[in-house]
Amino acid sequence: MLFFTFLLVLVATSLMACSEDTSSGESGESSSSNESSEESSEDSGETQEFAFSHLFPNNHVMEQDVVQVFASEVEEATGGEIAVNSYPGAQLAAPDGQYEAAATGVADMGFSVHSYNPGQFPLTSVMELPFMGETGTAGSQVLWDLYEEFPEIQEEYSDTVPLWLSTSEAGQIFTVDEQVKSVEDLEGMKIRSPSPEVNAWLEEMGATPVSMSMNEVYEALEKGVVDGTVGPIHTLLDYSLQEVIDYVTVGDFYMTTFFGVMNQQSYDSMSAENQELIDEIRGEHMSEVAGKAIDARSEEAVQAAKSAGAEFYELSDEELAEWEEKMQPTIDSWIEDKESSGLPGQEVYDKAVELSTE
Repeated sequence: MLFFTFLLVLVATSLMACSEDTSSGESGESSSSNESSEESSEDSGETQEFAFSHLFPNNHVMEQDVVQVFASEVEEATGGEIAVNSYPGAQLAAPDGQYEAAATGVADMGFSVHSYNPGQFPLTSVMELPFMGETGTAGSQVLWDLYEEFPEIQEEYSDTVPLWLSTSEAGQIFTVDEQVKSVEDLEGMKIRSPSPEVNAWLEEMGATPVSMSMNEVYEALEKGVVDGTVGPIHTLLDYSLQEVIDYVTVGDFYMTTFFGVMNQQSYDSMSAENQELIDEIRGEHMSEVAGKAIDARSEEAVQAAKSAGAEFYELSDEELAEWEEKMQPTIDSWIEDKESSGLPGQEVYDKAVELSTE
């Protein structure tokens, strides 16, 4: 009996050993298969898809002639390995949350207006000071040149990969009912303002600045919440403002600035080859694309506004001298504020002026 018991134990032990060896072998084969699958996926040329978030509506020039151009150029350059899917109209983040959305990975890319985040881009805001330029093409080149020259400006985007930095064409004053021809005409008016820099000179002239995004301006003008707005000409068409404004005062008072940025981890997830291909597209090239798109749209907007009955008044050099005098404290204050924060405000301003006049 003892012999048979011993024999049964020996057989059972042998069977268990065989079972473990088989299991181990199967496990090893499975692991090897997974590794092979991962390597195959990496080398298969499958499309990487990136979500591009921005605030502009579907019909806006920034969606049609900037974001879609970027997406097309990226897809073509990478042979379809990278796909950029646009989410316009603030679907993924609020207008003032686009940069954070890209920086934190809520979206892979983000695009918006700098001034929706006051204080976050202190030196970039130099282009929002008065009389920095006339066209988006020239302004965008100046802004990108400043970015490349000043490490302090690069630091403002250190948690993302900049795709482009651009400006609008020069901003003008649009009003309802009352025309603005002089500094005195602004006194007592409620004017929608896009930035702290514009707030400063509006207050200097006796107007009351009202902050809101462009998406809110049409209704505010229509309902009399504000008497007018400061904005680039192209916004007349892209936000249908030509339907509600009566007058345009042309003085080239400021520029709106824009950023397009990419999440760092999303950028790092691409192959080195695709990074190089996108590096050739982003930066100066896309900044130029954005600037030219804005300028072309601006010409269309002028015609649309005139057709809708808007009256344009262009300030003469003599009249502008009074405006410049009133706006100089805004420039001085901007420089002083940046210098007191340890930033090269004077140097950046002087360089911006130099580049703008070349």
